[in-house]
Amino acid sequence: MTFLMPSILWGLLVAILPILIHLFSLRNTKEVEFSTLRFIKELEHETIRKLKLRQWLLVLLRVLIIICLVLMFARPVQRGFAPGWMAGELESRVVIFVDNSASMAADTPNGNRLALARKMVPNIISIFEGQTNLSIYQTNPLQMIFSSEIDDPNEIRKAVDGIAPTQSFDRLWQSIDSVLTTLPGAEPNRECFIISDFQDAPSTVFLAQSGLDTAATGWRFYCLKVPETAYNLSLRNVEIVNQVRMPNHLLKINTTVKNDGSQDMENVPVELYLNEERVGQVVSGFETGRARDFLFQAYTGKSGIVTGLMTIPEDAFPFDNEYHFNLVIPTLINCTVVGASQAEIHLLLTALRSIDNDNHYLFAESRIDSLPQALFLDESDVLILYNPGSLPSSALEEIKTFLNNGGGVIWFSGDRILQAENSAAEQMLNLPHPRQLNQLEGEAFYSVSATYPDHPLLEDLELRDLDNELPQVFRYVDVSLNRSHRTILRLNNNRPLLLDLSIEGGRIFYFTSLLDLRWNDLAMRGLIVPLLHRMLMLLATDESNIQPLIVDQEKQIHLDRDLLKSEWELITPSGKRILLLPDFTKESLLITQTNELGQYRVMADGNLFTVFATRLSKYEHIDRQASERNIITRLPEGRARWINVSDDLASVLRDTRFGSSLWRTFLLIAIIMLIIETVIGRIKPGAVKKKASNAD
Repeated sequence: MTFLMPSILWGLLVAILPILIHLFSLRNTKEVEFSTLRFIKELEHETIRKLKLRQWLLVLLRVLIIICLVLMFARPVQRGFAPGWMAGELESRVVIFVDNSASMAADTPNGNRLALARKMVPNIISIFEGQTNLSIYQTNPLQMIFSSEIDDPNEIRKAVDGIAPTQSFDRLWQSIDSVLTTLPGAEPNRECFIISDFQDAPSTVFLAQSGLDTAATGWRFYCLKVPETAYNLSLRNVEIVNQVRMPNHLLKINTTVKNDGSQDMENVPVELYLNEERVGQVVSGFETGRARDFLFQAYTGKSGIVTGLMTIPEDAFPFDNEYHFNLVIPTLINCTVVGASQAEIHLLLTALRSIDNDNHYLFAESRIDSLPQALFLDESDVLILYNPGSLPSSALEEIKTFLNNGGGVIWFSGDRILQAENSAAEQMLNLPHPRQLNQLEGEAFYSVSATYPDHPLLEDLELRDLDNELPQVFRYVDVSLNRSHRTILRLNNNRPLLLDLSIEGGRIFYFTSLLDLRWNDLAMRGLIVPLLHRMLMLLATDESNIQPLIVDQEKQIHLDRDLLKSEWELITPSGKRILLLPDFTKESLLITQTNELGQYRVMADGNLFTVFATRLSKYEHIDRQASERNIITRLPEGRARWINVSDDLASVLRDTRFGSSLWRTFLLIAIIMLIIETVIGRIKPGAVKKKASNAD
């Protein structure tokens, strides 16, 4: 126990007054005449002894009453969190962190979270006396907004009111770590106040880097948690089911909505917009803490970039009510076909012309070269290699670069691959290793089945019966596979016919049999045209520029070389226009101004070049909460306190910092003893007469 006003303890000397008065009264005797002393002698052994005991008991009660009253006015408290017997008078360094990340924009029954956090700062400051060095930081971006001694509360309030809400995710504990480890000074009292919704607990890295678990630092932590949100729905995810996207085809979009609040919600509309036109809506109810999935279907319309938006009504948290997304439907596919002779690639070119005979959106260029040294793929979207042999290292490097830049390859493997030294291609392009050529004689054939019928190449094919359209195979190259090779079509001897290979940013579809009637009858099947069409659409869809990112992350836009000298401009979701300078070395734009949620448009010479969307970090959803135990146990042992925010925050902080106030307890004890003293000290004149009469 300690005292906030220890100087009043000098008043304890007053407690000896009842003793002095009693002793003084014993010395001043008063003579009373009695007719006889016989009655006094009879009462001497019984009554007088009890009378003396009662007098000393009254003296003790009066002493204790005075002691309790003096202790009450000295403001006794239990031992508090702050160090020292007179912690309020120590030189102090106080650091306050105000979390202004996206989740702090949520509303609670008591008001907006960030507004409540700003109001807490004056309450914190009010508990400090003496010389106090104050620093106040916001977390997004990490910035010191005030640093001085506590002199002018109005100046502090003005600085705190300037903390604006953001749509970014915070790195709360990393920010605290970086600040506390660099602050100068060695004040005897160092206290850190953290106002946040505490969505994450500190990691062991936080402790290891800062050394905050050592007694030498002296930091003490107060965690002030803002209230919970009761009424909120959040859009968690929007996923485009179709990987192959073609003009005027049905698009399937799956979305997930979760009730993050503590109240059930009924009749909530979930709406889908494509190119700013509403194309779908569903109305549903949501139980608290539960998520529901919805599948929307809509037609995409024309080719090009399609902007999408999923929305739910406004609620307590505005930043999770919209989910922006984009997709690309290729307007023109440039295809390069490389083969050893025109006769070999004749059936392949015929199938490609069946897809688009007028070259409206598919342009196929054939190159006859059995050992190409250079492929010249700058203008190509898809490369088709038909029965290649040993490709030189220059061609392999060009293919690898082409794949890394988002290109795609269709590879028809034939007998030449068995005659070639293929180890370099296998290593660089993740190709399977060819072992031998397997072939059947006469009318025998291998049947084919789909290993993954739900693969994007096979899903929703406009065929009556897929099994009847699968080819009969007479000859194929047997290959060795690794774990990353995915079989799409396989033969009845369990060997692969069509493989899906991934390499960094690109993709390869690998056939183990040629498009030749001596090898199989695929060219005669209705499957060949839609299969090639889907391959081309899937491989030619370069979505690297429209890929979404989390708010405040950097975005890199890849450019064609002939566009580098264009005038580039970024239009943010709020309508701000920002000029951009391309990186001529990397042939790209690096965009760092992504601190808003929504759609960003990249303009080249005033025309739309591409779009991309920013999204809320998963760490900022308001149902993500770290527990008090996880936070306190990961902070330095014995140096952290959890504060439940209340209306009388200043009083709670004082009690936590200095200890719980005990003056009410001492006042109650004094009142009880006063009542006892009054009862015991009552004069009862009849009692003596009764004793005397009994003695007579």
